[in-house]
Amino acid sequence: MNTLKQPTLALTLASFSLALASSANAVVISYWDFNDGFSEADETLQIVHTASQGNGTLYQQRADTDGNGKGGVAYAGNGITATDGKAMAWDDVGKSGDNDAEFFVSFFTTGFKDINIRMDLQGNALGGIVSYDLKYDTNTLVDVAYNGGTIKDFAGGTSTSFSNNTATGNPAAYTEISIDMSTATAINDQSVVVLRFDDLKENDDLRIDNIVITGTAIPEPSSTALLGLGGLALLLRKKK
Repeated sequence: MNTLKQPTLALTLASFSLALASSANAVVISYWDFNDGFSEADETLQIVHTASQGNGTLYQQRADTDGNGKGGVAYAGNGITATDGKAMAWDDVGKSGDNDAEFFVSFFTTGFKDINIRMDLQGNALGGIVSYDLKYDTNTLVDVAYNGGTIKDFAGGTSTSFSNNTATGNPAAYTEISIDMSTATAINDQSVVVLRFDDLKENDDLRIDNIVITGTAIPEPSSTALLGLGGLALLLRKKK
């Protein structure tokens, strides 16, 4: 009887190991290519960008927004292939007062952990972008009155700082920026996650393209239990 059961057990464990390996790969949660085009007036307080793939909404806000976008860059990765098309853009990211450019990203991470964000960023040769701040929260964004209009903000104005003055290298050409947020465990497996990129330093133009948010799948409790049973079965098999 044991000789009949052992191949079946081995096959089950092999299939389960393959499933675990697949779940460990990064999965695209949200992606924006900005290639659909958008026609808004320049210096619009808020331009809304729906995710090109997956879930999520991006709110491009304040400063001198470019309502028609600017030239983007092609991207191939994470199973995505996109032409250069357009990019989200500002003509002036550091106006006087409290009108600095910013953008919020709202999405959900249900079933995922180890969140990572990558994007293509371009400043210019005259000063460009030298750094940014990143904050997060797990509450739905709210509308707030601003400069005669309405923009998004953190609920209650509260958030958690993930990084401050993160250097970009002042890219005059498109440069990939990758942000590992795996240490921010509070945003794992959440029905609401909001990120805010702000304090985009220096007073020149900016383009951002191909924003990709990925995560790794969290194993189901039943799968974890099955793994434990599989290990026990192997141990018993060795003893026999």
